[in-house]
Amino acid sequence: MGLAAVLDPRYKMVGVEFQFKKMYPDPTECSKQVDRIHQLCNELVNEYTQQMSFDVSHVSVGVGTKEVDERGNANLFEGDDYMVYLKRRNMTRSSYVNIEFNHYLEEKIHPPNDPNFNVSKWWKNNRMKVKVPAKTAKDIYAIPVSIITSESAFSTSGRVISPHRAKLKQDIIEALMCG
Repeated sequence: MGLAAVLDPRYKMVGVEFQFKKMYPDPTECSKQVDRIHQLCNELVNEYTQQMSFDVSHVSVGVGTKEVDERGNANLFEGDDYMVYLKRRNMTRSSYVNIEFNHYLEEKIHPPNDPNFNVSKWWKNNRMKVKVPAKTAKDIYAIPVSIITSESAFSTSGRVISPHRAKLKQDIIEALMCG
């Protein structure tokens, strides 16, 4: 849910920091939790970057074979040097996407009280400006919070924490209750 908040242009990391300051009165713990969400965002964006780079380089690598064309010329993309170039380019692209994501975080926050605001439409309109975060947001917002009603989630005579759930960590219980 923290990732979804960060990917909402009305809140971003500022909204997460605001809510976590309410949840965690200890500044050290609050900072730790905010950093954890920021790290998760970076990891997710990096994962999407690698996946999108793999999709592109996988297609390009198909071109990089040692075939000879119809005129008898050797293919210009033969050898390991092209593969090394692709790997370096993907690394550079990855750092660019981190800059792209950080730029998104630093942009002005959309007014939170705009009744006509639609997160999905915002990402669709801005997908060319921040490609990887837009793809990430599209997938994150496609995940339903819950597919069952909250009453049936804990149907053991109205108790939220039953003996078989007593060993769950506090943050997991919180997430279950919120979901």
